[in-house]
Amino acid sequence: MKNCFSCLLLGTLSLFQSTPYIVAQSSKDQKLPFQVQMDPRVELICIIFRLAENPEYTRASPNSYTRDVDKHFLPFKNHPAVQLARKLRRTRGVSYDAPMSLAVHITDAFTLKEKVPFEPHPPGLDGRWRLDEVRQFLKLTRDFSQKTRFKDFIQAHQQLYDSTAKRLSEMMTKHAHLEWFDTFFGQRSASTFHLAVAMLNGPNCYAARVTIAKEKHIYCILGTWRSDKKDIPLFSKNVLPTVIHEFGHSYVNHLVASHAADFEKAGKKIFRTVQQSMKAQAYSNWQTMIHESIVRACVVRYLTAHEGPFAAFAEIQRQHLRGFFWTGELAGLLAQYESQRQKYPTFEDFMPRIVEFFEEYASRLPKPPAQTSSSTPASGQPPPPQTPQQD
Repeated sequence: MKNCFSCLLLGTLSLFQSTPYIVAQSSKDQKLPFQVQMDPRVELICIIFRLAENPEYTRASPNSYTRDVDKHFLPFKNHPAVQLARKLRRTRGVSYDAPMSLAVHITDAFTLKEKVPFEPHPPGLDGRWRLDEVRQFLKLTRDFSQKTRFKDFIQAHQQLYDSTAKRLSEMMTKHAHLEWFDTFFGQRSASTFHLAVAMLNGPNCYAARVTIAKEKHIYCILGTWRSDKKDIPLFSKNVLPTVIHEFGHSYVNHLVASHAADFEKAGKKIFRTVQQSMKAQAYSNWQTMIHESIVRACVVRYLTAHEGPFAAFAEIQRQHLRGFFWTGELAGLLAQYESQRQKYPTFEDFMPRIVEFFEEYASRLPKPPAQTSSSTPASGQPPPPQTPQQD
């Protein structure tokens, strides 16, 4: 506990000692660099995995919309597409962000054609999808879409989708600073942001990406967990860290992958000390832990720049409670990156320093006690989170 407090204190001091910050105010007239919308592709895949009883796709609060979904689609709960979804979860672990990675790789929710060739395997399509299985799933899902009259269901709820997207767009227009990404990570050419609302995902939120003709399309797939008396989702300013988090994965994950061998030794050692809390959040390996660690520290830097150090400190506290005890220290290191941009023009240039950080952190951990019996692996699925679950 003392060590955790020390990490929190060090991170906080680093925030205050970093370059001066000014809490920027968004202009009410600013235009978002993307469109907020309900994506039928996302909704279709969510419905199928809801019918397949994937726990993370059944956490939306009961309301008029979920009741409409169940009334319309439950008669098809044994459709071959749903049966295959159940099998893929059981045999291949197709769950959480894997279904959403497929959604952004298809043209639409009705023809379900490949938006980019699936051979070779697209880098943005989760590796849990095998070529033969994904094509069989799309074939069956096309039949599901037709037989369930999915298009009719979408049209009948268009007003709800429009109202939801409008509310989220208004919040983002007022408060978001997405120009921060290029400023912080380094300029990226031909990148487009997409913010899609997933009406059935409850507090589960995901990142996804697809590259089309060298243009990178970066997605935040945002669940909904608060609604008004009319069951229209609500979005407060508190949603922003989640949006920044999900967009951040598209900047961070591929950099971690390119340095995977460098992170491995320290990552495995750290993961052993926190694996219970990580697995409770469905982070099952050290690679995912490193992805999440860096993204969460980046969110702290965003909040420092645009909300001030107290908001950043609160975010560090939240991450420590989730088991990411090094968030404060890592955010402090990223403050050094921001102050030395002539030496480190881009985040990629700074990755060796981040590797060194995890190596040094791992060196401070006590050696694990000798095991006298086989340990029991984490079992079951994580409980429904009370706050947004970020992947």
